[in-house]
Amino acid sequence: MKANETTLRGIIAGEQQLLVPLYQRPYSWERGQLSTLWRDIELQADRIEQGKENSHFLGSVVLAPGPNNSPGNPEWLVVDGQQRLTTLMVALCALRDHQAAEDPVHRERINETHLINRFRPGDTRYRLLPTQADRQAYKDCVEGQPFGATRSLVAPAYQFFRTKLVEVDDPADPHDIARIESVVLNRLNLVQIVVEGDDNAFRIFESINNTGMQLSQVDLIRNYVFMHLPTKGQFVYDTYWLPMQEKLGSKGMDQLMYLALILDRGDEAQYNDTYRGHQELLHSVTMDKKHVEDRVEAYVKDLARRSRYLQRILAPTGESEIDARLRFLNEWKGNTAYPVIMRLLELHESGEATEDEVIEAQRYIESFLVRRLIGGVTTGNLNKIFMRLTPELTGEDPVADVVRTGLSPARLYWSSDEQFRTDIGSRAFYWQGRTAQQKLVLRRLEESYGGKEPVELSDKKITIEHVLPQSPTAEWRDQLAADGDADRIHKELVHTLGNLTLSGYNSELSNMPFAKKREFLGQSGLVMNQRIAKHERWGKAEIQSRADELASRAIGIWPSPLDLGPVGPSRDWTLLHSALAALPAGTWTTYGDLAELIGSHAVPVGVHLSTSSVLNAHRVLTANGQVSTGFHWADENDDRDVHEVLRAEGIRLDEADRADPAQRISARELAELLELPGAVDLSEAALAADEDFSQVGEHEQRFFQQLGEAKGPQAAGAVSRLLEWWRGRGGEVQFGRSAGASAAPFIRIGSEILPIVRFYSKTVEVPFATHKKRVPFNDPVLRDELRRRVNEAPGVDLPAAKLELYPSFDIALMANDAVWDVVVSSLDWFVTRAKG
Repeated sequence: MKANETTLRGIIAGEQQLLVPLYQRPYSWERGQLSTLWRDIELQADRIEQGKENSHFLGSVVLAPGPNNSPGNPEWLVVDGQQRLTTLMVALCALRDHQAAEDPVHRERINETHLINRFRPGDTRYRLLPTQADRQAYKDCVEGQPFGATRSLVAPAYQFFRTKLVEVDDPADPHDIARIESVVLNRLNLVQIVVEGDDNAFRIFESINNTGMQLSQVDLIRNYVFMHLPTKGQFVYDTYWLPMQEKLGSKGMDQLMYLALILDRGDEAQYNDTYRGHQELLHSVTMDKKHVEDRVEAYVKDLARRSRYLQRILAPTGESEIDARLRFLNEWKGNTAYPVIMRLLELHESGEATEDEVIEAQRYIESFLVRRLIGGVTTGNLNKIFMRLTPELTGEDPVADVVRTGLSPARLYWSSDEQFRTDIGSRAFYWQGRTAQQKLVLRRLEESYGGKEPVELSDKKITIEHVLPQSPTAEWRDQLAADGDADRIHKELVHTLGNLTLSGYNSELSNMPFAKKREFLGQSGLVMNQRIAKHERWGKAEIQSRADELASRAIGIWPSPLDLGPVGPSRDWTLLHSALAALPAGTWTTYGDLAELIGSHAVPVGVHLSTSSVLNAHRVLTANGQVSTGFHWADENDDRDVHEVLRAEGIRLDEADRADPAQRISARELAELLELPGAVDLSEAALAADEDFSQVGEHEQRFFQQLGEAKGPQAAGAVSRLLEWWRGRGGEVQFGRSAGASAAPFIRIGSEILPIVRFYSKTVEVPFATHKKRVPFNDPVLRDELRRRVNEAPGVDLPAAKLELYPSFDIALMANDAVWDVVVSSLDWFVTRAKG
């Protein structure tokens, strides 16, 4: 073998072709792996901006001569590394298309330089040719063609990168996308291993992919540390290492090592290179051969000291305000702020920061997170923001001032008081962040009233209640009509903070008239509910007045940033751009859906799309599915027929050029695509420690593993309990065999099976499209009855428009006992009607 370090540019240079052999599995990278790679890409792009030269090691690529390899036809088999190579080539396609929207020259530039061999025929045209399962999707990607019906994960990977590029493209920075491209081509280092012609490539492939459990980065660090402690190893292990390992566990130790690296290196620290970073730090300690063991012991002792701070962060049990705010941060899942928090605790212990200064700094951090959440600002760059801030906390200046100043620049989008008030009144708060974060905001607001009843968010019965319901009855609509256009008012205000509260009566309140709902709210121990109950009616004026009242309280709770001069370019349209970038192939949406999502109006949405170059803007149609009469391409020289483009992209148009409503993506579905409602950080989800999958089948095990990783042990446990109940009454369960695992309780009708609901890793789907093909559920009245029954569950709202489709709700809701009970009773009802 021959090995050398190279980059993607080096591997795909020239007219060679890289073939993925048939014995390789299909392309399998999903959002978790893509997100990890994207964080590394962003970090390297930042370093280019700062003039730093270091790069990131991505892994190895093993190549063997292909069957037609010759000097005039360089053909290589990808023995190992096809996932990395395919991902990077798909990222290049996304970069090409993103930049070509501004300047078409980028299409030809990237194609001919990196993606294709222009003058070669047929499939030899492609510099990378994946295995058969992914070949057509990849070729469509390279050719810039719409993806057809495909199960290949190449399509969602391309969509992932298009979405991320939209998010990071800052109008104030003309070079940000160019830096991303430079990273993909030049700063992700790969070790290229070339196998000699007489080697057995498949044997090498088997050897590479059948190794045992790899050592973790903590294992490597521990081994490296104790390699330098030949005489003091046992003492250091017993005194420092073992106690912190027992306190933190494997996951906590992993966090500690990364955080310690950030505290020493700031934003130069890379999670994937934690071992290498500690190795370099230890190398500097051990260069002088005198007293090496003493210095290494001091190094481990310092880690043990910092482990105390991390333990306090992860499990704050004290009664101080510092600990109370740490508990808030943990409930928020504010892991990205941990480096700053750890540094604050370090300075407090050393006497360089007072308790009051630390608390004030925590207030600014909380305000930064809350104001960005309510303003709909994406969270993708939070990790970098706090990593950069950490080294600025030196103890020389008051820590609260350093934190406030460091987070205040306009480019970080920490809203002013004026903007904060506007966001509270207009933004669809119900779709921002995680449900737990929304509850925390409402809890802080309730606490500001000084009520006597504590708000316990751990109580599963406490839910977020829409005072004006999500699905208004005729009585509610009549009340809204007194203020103007009922539909428009409902869309504008239903999900705003002024219309939301906390309640333990969500299922009882539901769509009941306000006159009855206020009786429940008046009996609540929460002051905010008592204040709502004092109103005689609940319409536009009341919601806006309450939003203004809450905004005044919020401004008092969460302090503003410093005024550091004129703000940068507006980011008001960021959520809209991200939503359009995330539109799946073959779908469309409306101006009204986008307006509902971002808390705006259809008219300004239409104006913005008509005056800006926005990805997928042509797939925004009128409410009846037609292209707006004023539509035009952003490029005035583009003479394509938009209807033909829509058809080519898989959107079905009737004889009147109306798009199929079944392909419409609603505001709610857009929010789900962007993981806005109840979204979870997948990297933080974990299976319950006491789950035992040894006795279940492969597909059932895979389903619960994916569900646990995506939504956590509570959701997995609730679904497991439901399936156990179903089997206990003689029911059967079907487990999906595709990449996206699923489980479906089903009944038998003759020789066929009929799933009632289908559980996926993130959603619970009601397959009305399948039900309608079976008697008696070919009757839409029965399907609607099932929809109404399921909708009795708190937080579930299946639209009537999807009685022939596959509507779904967040599977995390299954952890709510009230939702679980409704789903169980719905299954019972379904069986009764099917057998009746």
